[in-house]
Amino acid sequence: MLKKMARLRLCAAMLFVACSATAVLAEEQSVSLNEALARAGAESPSVQVSQAEIDVARGNQKQASLGPNPEVSFDVENVAGSGVFKGLRSTEYTVAVGHRLELGGKRGARTGAARAQTSVAEIEAAISQAELASAVRLAYTEAVAARSRLDFATRVVDRNKQLSRISQILVETGRDPPLRALRAEAALGEAKAALEAARAEEYSARLLLASLWGSQTPPEEVEAVWLGRGDIKLEADLSQSLRIKAVEANRDAASAIVRRERANAVPDLTFSGGVRRFEESGETAFIVGASFAIPFGNRNQGSIQAAEAGVRAAEARRALRLAEINREYDIARNQLQATQSRVETLESQTLPQAEEASRLAQLGYQYGKFTLLDVLDAAAARDTAELSLLDAKVARAKAAITLLRLAAQ
Repeated sequence: MLKKMARLRLCAAMLFVACSATAVLAEEQSVSLNEALARAGAESPSVQVSQAEIDVARGNQKQASLGPNPEVSFDVENVAGSGVFKGLRSTEYTVAVGHRLELGGKRGARTGAARAQTSVAEIEAAISQAELASAVRLAYTEAVAARSRLDFATRVVDRNKQLSRISQILVETGRDPPLRALRAEAALGEAKAALEAARAEEYSARLLLASLWGSQTPPEEVEAVWLGRGDIKLEADLSQSLRIKAVEANRDAASAIVRRERANAVPDLTFSGGVRRFEESGETAFIVGASFAIPFGNRNQGSIQAAEAGVRAAEARRALRLAEINREYDIARNQLQATQSRVETLESQTLPQAEEASRLAQLGYQYGKFTLLDVLDAAAARDTAELSLLDAKVARAKAAITLLRLAAQ
């Protein structure tokens, strides 16, 4: 009885593991936009690069906060000379400790400049993450579009197979000349070739999406999600966007460098103290000293001038960047509104009318009211409308993605 219960527990455990593995496999087979964004944010190598750059800046900040180390010196004088200085009889030994005192607020200014560089690295990392999210959204949109083109190409092949069968029947019954059947076969061959190209493009799009989180195994499919006007706000405070914060952080860093260079213009003071032993008399004495540089010609004026010019450049760069972002945002917003109107028109009018015309043409062809060329022309018009709708959805999504990227905070 106990053995039977143990076997039942083992079977239950194996079933649980199998179900868990199946669930994991199912998760790997399909990916949503949110899942793609999460995976890229957690696994992309670009995120690791950004974090490493932040760590570099923090290490520099830590080093900048440290002061100079004391110095120990050991001097031997009057060694191996001549006369009374022959040998070691008149030798003098001096052991001293010196320490440089930083004046003018050097350490604080140096730490402030390094801290400002850390802020720049952190904002640039946030920009990198926003760019990664934008790349994921673009790749996801292309994958959805590629899947839609593959489905479209599959339907075109099925339709042309049906037309080929109908034309063959009409040729056999004597209603159409053999040339019509050849034309239908040629259209079917073109559709099959287009299907193979669409299948390759769809795989490439999924592979590109997976590469954004560092994987070489593409997901089996992506959920059909199209970004549009309802996913974003058309108005945004661009002065608070990451790109503006980046130029402002660089401006603050340039100002901190000015303070550092001005502090560097103040000479440091070095104190030293030690003990000197006179070998000849066996006596000892204390020594003290102090030294500092005289800022006669070098007052660090060149570095100060360059740092002040860097601040002016950063201020101008902020104005240029803000104008550039506002211009790009207005263009993308207009594109979004235009593509939204185009999608609505194609969905509500153009495509339904083209589908009805194609359906009537194909139905009439079966009853001899239309020729095969009429059917193919109507189908081509219908296909053009569907592809135009697909292109409009892609353009709308790209405009929305651009707005999200520019307004990222």
